[in-house]
Amino acid sequence: MKKIAWIPAALLFTALLLAVPAGRAEQPAEDGLPEWTVMFYMCGSDLESKHGFATGNLEEILLCHPYNVIREVMETGSPETPSCLPVNVVVQTGGSKEWHAQEVGMDIATDRLQRWVLHQIERIDYKEANSFDLAAELPTASMSKPETLSDFIRWSAENYPAKKYALVLWGHGGGAKTGLFVDELFDGDILYLDELNRAMEGGGVHFELVLFDACLMASLETACAIQPYARWMMGSEEVAAGKGTAMSGWLQQLYYTPQWDGERLGRWICDSTMKKHANEADKQVQDTMTWSVINLEHISRVAEYFDRFFEWVGKVYAENPDQIQKVTPFMTTLFEFGLGEENMSDLSELFFQDSIAGVIDEDIYNGIIDALMDAIVYSVRATGRSKALGLSFFDIDGNMADELEIYSRNCPSLHYLAFLDAITPGWRAPEEIYEKVDRLPGIREMEKYQVTIQKALDPDGIPGAMVVDGFANFRYAKAELYRLNPDSGDKVSLGGAITLPTFNEQTMVFSFSNFWRWPAIEDVYCCAELISRYMLEDTYNIPVRLGSDMHLLRCVMNIMTKELTIEGLWEGYDTDSKMFNRSIKSLSEVAGQEYTLLYPIDGTDRNGRIQFEASAPMTMYRALDIRTKDLPAGTYYLDYWVEDMFTHHMHVGRVGLNWDGEHVSLLPGEEWEGTVTLTVAAE
Repeated sequence: MKKIAWIPAALLFTALLLAVPAGRAEQPAEDGLPEWTVMFYMCGSDLESKHGFATGNLEEILLCHPYNVIREVMETGSPETPSCLPVNVVVQTGGSKEWHAQEVGMDIATDRLQRWVLHQIERIDYKEANSFDLAAELPTASMSKPETLSDFIRWSAENYPAKKYALVLWGHGGGAKTGLFVDELFDGDILYLDELNRAMEGGGVHFELVLFDACLMASLETACAIQPYARWMMGSEEVAAGKGTAMSGWLQQLYYTPQWDGERLGRWICDSTMKKHANEADKQVQDTMTWSVINLEHISRVAEYFDRFFEWVGKVYAENPDQIQKVTPFMTTLFEFGLGEENMSDLSELFFQDSIAGVIDEDIYNGIIDALMDAIVYSVRATGRSKALGLSFFDIDGNMADELEIYSRNCPSLHYLAFLDAITPGWRAPEEIYEKVDRLPGIREMEKYQVTIQKALDPDGIPGAMVVDGFANFRYAKAELYRLNPDSGDKVSLGGAITLPTFNEQTMVFSFSNFWRWPAIEDVYCCAELISRYMLEDTYNIPVRLGSDMHLLRCVMNIMTKELTIEGLWEGYDTDSKMFNRSIKSLSEVAGQEYTLLYPIDGTDRNGRIQFEASAPMTMYRALDIRTKDLPAGTYYLDYWVEDMFTHHMHVGRVGLNWDGEHVSLLPGEEWEGTVTLTVAAE
């Protein structure tokens, strides 16, 4: 791990003295209580063991000093610290196989939970520095267990009482269907949102502010989980950078202005965090950052109108399929945060789209707009996330039965669960919800939601799909491209993309008409998998191996110009924990290192794991050249899928092709003809 630079005390205090606001009056502490106790609950996980991100944030905390000390020096020349500091800082550590905090004077154990208190220097003699004192040790337990969090909250409030409390939940975040934290010491244990609700209840504290220093947690579902136990909430809709919020900035400001409430503090955290990462020269982080402050007093009203909206959607779905076809495009064209695996989209974006006001119920539309504007009091977002207004929700895009099993415990709307139940074969909502809401007919029972496809060739002889019935229920066709490795006999994936419409004898055919041109990095073909189409950009993930770890290159294509650009390097998504690694790197950070392009092999091994073929070793540059070029002659396979308006993927078929460098023909014995009616299959 890179050594953390230590700032000399003299330089630190010079900077702090210059930063003290002029004329600031000291805030007297009523009844001897400090203004704030800030509780940091740090589940280190691989964020710490692999990258040392938690240690970096602990070091930032150590750089903060009470305004009282600085003011004492400025006004009286006395080096004594006043008896009552305005802010208590307590930390609990756990959940990581390895800690790097020896660099900041902390011997953090992995075989037990530890609680630390920030010890402020008692005299300013430029020799001492702040430190963390070990205040308590407990037997090891999962940081993702509700009782572990509850006990820390109770202990902190009993031993360090204050007028206001803030809770910082630091670690992994996975959105509404996943939750918080990944405890490395307990098989990747996760704290789900319903468990977070129990933990907050058990803590017995009403917080002025709860900050989620984690990915994807600024959601309606999260807000509903903590609403009874906090006044303000702050978090990110997007993947949060591993280096986290600007703790040395916002905690120092809290020392200066302890009279602030949760809203003022949250606004400062947003702004200071944006500034922190603006100085990191990491374009990927800068382009995707989002942070927001939520007034939890108004969340119940947002949830009420969210439920009313899906009550209306359910009735339209059951009674008027022609009308629902006007509604679903608004629901399925939303930008999805992360890699799209978490199904998290901005709630405001759904209702701020042009023309939706003329489609849905007027009272519901006006009510949810007003509620959202009252709840989202402040947000900052990068240019690449301009529509991220501050509060996300779990959308309907491609949901799986196991995901909905978890989400059903966190969903703030019974009518939404009933709707998801109806359109998701293989999953059933909890039976008890139908004591309060009506059951909707299942989608497989409704013929109007079927799509009939005729297999057809486009004008260039490339197999494609022609919609002959149910076009209004058709969203798009997608093709996956595989090449045959003649040496191994494996079918190796080159990725996939949405097909384009062409015309064959006055009939529209959706085909992979340009499949012979494919993205190549430094003249080597790559596996480019489309993950989203938004506005005029297609976003692709390209798997690579860097060192011993798999990463994803994030690539964007301008739909109009076809220009390809690589934005950065992600450590990607863990399919076991269903969490992102928060390590997002610019290419400049890994320039000069060796990497290989990866190609998933069709099928899995006996343990259900994806196997990869790898390219020859390549060298990472600060900017990679990526452009399309003609594929070499050989044997290829096209796998066609249709997506309906509810984002169900329905398989059309696979066909083998011979590509001679100029023309495409079906392999001997292959056929691509016939008509198939696609119905959503049970999972």
